[in-house]
Amino acid sequence: MALRTVADGVRLGALVPGELLNTVVLTGPDGDVVVDAGLPWSGRRLAALLRGRHVVEHAVTHAHGDHVGASAWLCRQTGAPLAMGTADADLFEGGRLDTHAGALGRVVLAPLARERRRVDRRLAEGDRVAGFAVLAVPGHSPGTLALWREEDRVLVVGDGPVNVSSDPAAPRWLPLPRGLHDDPAGADAARRRLAGLRPSLVVGLHGRPVAAPDAWARAAGAR
Repeated sequence: MALRTVADGVRLGALVPGELLNTVVLTGPDGDVVVDAGLPWSGRRLAALLRGRHVVEHAVTHAHGDHVGASAWLCRQTGAPLAMGTADADLFEGGRLDTHAGALGRVVLAPLARERRRVDRRLAEGDRVAGFAVLAVPGHSPGTLALWREEDRVLVVGDGPVNVSSDPAAPRWLPLPRGLHDDPAGADAARRRLAGLRPSLVVGLHGRPVAAPDAWARAAGAR
């Protein structure tokens, strides 16, 4: 059980087998930023992955229950402030997180965000997180964010095409129900925007990294 380095200052930690659900640790000048915290019961695994690390912030790509289930726990254990997109922050602090078009997400995923806390930083397009630029890409949730480092074209995404291949140059895609999006058409537009960046490496919070820009662009652009 260990973080693995996938790019300079970017480490991936699997929260479930097969990297179908991950956390990402970005190392910045002041310490580590932990991106997403998985399910409510991910605390033990997060504690093992982060042992001995100096966590200075917990950033969230989007407030769905499988990404913020252990967020309040993580902030309490590390003392790190919490950051997420404004639209999702308002819901996380006191609203309903059933931002899914289909019943599966509303019934299964939304209740997983049982423990809440105050959001310390509301992120918007152009903000910075550990050397990455924040991109506002709503659709999967109202406040979905991606993180982009232009100098080496590394992209961190919360939900996108899910690669289940261990070979980053030869991805295989796991189809996901469109009903898991808040706004399926908006999610399509967001993915097309991200595909247009032509990232050299895509690090997903679901699935394994992808280093095949053409294959990822085709999958991200697919309806």
